[in-house]
Amino acid sequence: MVMNYSVHATMYGYYFLMALKLKPTWFDPMVVTAMQISQMVVGVTVTLAGFYYFKTDSACHLSGENNIAAFVMYGSYLFLFLQFFIGRYWQKPKPKTI
Repeated sequence: MVMNYSVHATMYGYYFLMALKLKPTWFDPMVVTAMQISQMVVGVTVTLAGFYYFKTDSACHLSGENNIAAFVMYGSYLFLFLQFFIGRYWQKPKPKTI
């Protein structure tokens, strides 16, 4: 919950300043995407740990279906944020053709 709040507060704070045309030159927007990726890595890790305990501990009361849904959600977000990060910050821009 704290991680989610921190990521969203940073992200929307940055977008708010951009909407006001007050681009914060002191803040690298790559940080927002790195925070989002970190959040998704934690989400995938927690769901995998939950799946492990669901399978190995008879006292575990997790819902298997809910855990699978969480894994699919966090996994797809992780994939999308990584795809965005690589395309935006790692790949060289392609020259425009006329």
